[in-house]
Amino acid sequence: MLRTSLLWCLILVGSFSAQASDLTLPDAWLGETQDSAITINYDDLDYVLNAAVLMSGPPSRKKSKSSSSTVSTRLKNNFNPLTTNAGNRLFFEEFKKNPAMAAVISTIRTSLEAVPAEIPLNQLSKKEQIAFWLNLYNVVVIDEINKVYPLKSLEDFVTAKDGVLSKKLINTAGMRLSLNDIQYGVLQQKYPDEVLVIYGLYQGYIGSPSIRKYAYTGANLNRSLQFNANDFINTNRGTYPDGKTFRVAGFYQRNASYFPDFETDLRNHLREYLREDEIPLLDEATTLVADIDDWTVTDIYGTSRNYGGGAATNDAALLGAFSQGGTMLGSEEVTNLELMASTVQAKSVTYGRFSAEQVQKLKEMKFNHENRGGVVTVTDLTEAEAAAKAKSESGQQNDK
Repeated sequence: MLRTSLLWCLILVGSFSAQASDLTLPDAWLGETQDSAITINYDDLDYVLNAAVLMSGPPSRKKSKSSSSTVSTRLKNNFNPLTTNAGNRLFFEEFKKNPAMAAVISTIRTSLEAVPAEIPLNQLSKKEQIAFWLNLYNVVVIDEINKVYPLKSLEDFVTAKDGVLSKKLINTAGMRLSLNDIQYGVLQQKYPDEVLVIYGLYQGYIGSPSIRKYAYTGANLNRSLQFNANDFINTNRGTYPDGKTFRVAGFYQRNASYFPDFETDLRNHLREYLREDEIPLLDEATTLVADIDDWTVTDIYGTSRNYGGGAATNDAALLGAFSQGGTMLGSEEVTNLELMASTVQAKSVTYGRFSAEQVQKLKEMKFNHENRGGVVTVTDLTEAEAAAKAKSESGQQNDK
């Protein structure tokens, strides 16, 4: 290991501008209720993600074979062999072929956008709030990619000044928000020390953190974000030891606001999740280069054109491999998305993400706010307290 007196050098490749948001948070979004029993239901989103996401398997440094042409043609697909196999995939192909399936995502998006109008977010726990914003962010990304798919490279789509991250695409509680507003104006402003949230922000391309097969919740938040961090850092799209140079994703450069002393903070962060046998490679590296990027959309096969007559690469073969009834490389099965349409679309948008008891409380709270103003505190009653309250109210009704 090199001595601490060695001068370490950081090289940032490409343009970079610090992200910021001047968003002023509503009072209802400030703070949290630590022991809140209110949770948001994501059954519909779980159903979609479980059906549409293909897991990539455990983190690996294995490179793909170089691109080659198939039988009867000299044409071939271009891809980055370092990163092409990394990260989970989403079945954008099916959304494109079946507009009703894309409409399911839009319906879920509308439902999530309605949540802040249904309940003051500060009545939720910190973890429940973070999970909500991550899910809303990811659903909006999927919904917006569905509109431009089969666009293969998402670089301009994501990073342009008028790209998907900066447009005010989200309408919630009477506010227009961008995805950057969610990341920097809400999440980073409220939770500046929660660096792991960046691994919950799926942006649709291979060089971004993976989409999960389930929605984030307050209960699974920490475990899921740590899993995603481990997956990202230990695959070639996140980091890559290369002699005296330690290469890292451009994703970190674009999220430098989470690492104030960029080189030191990022090195310390990577050590927490990097494979033990690779930590010395990070420590001994004299140069940290943020040059790993793969902007390819995380579809399964749709933007990889088929040239020539290779039977094993046709759509039917791939559909059979990834759909229900078959598996590929030991991955989890992906069910037929057509099976979920009626169930998911039937979900109620208004108060559909809370239990019956919670809905009643939310309605009462909203009524009190609209008619009397002031601050309303949600208190969960025990069964005994609820029974006593109901008995008392029944007695009052009889007296009348």
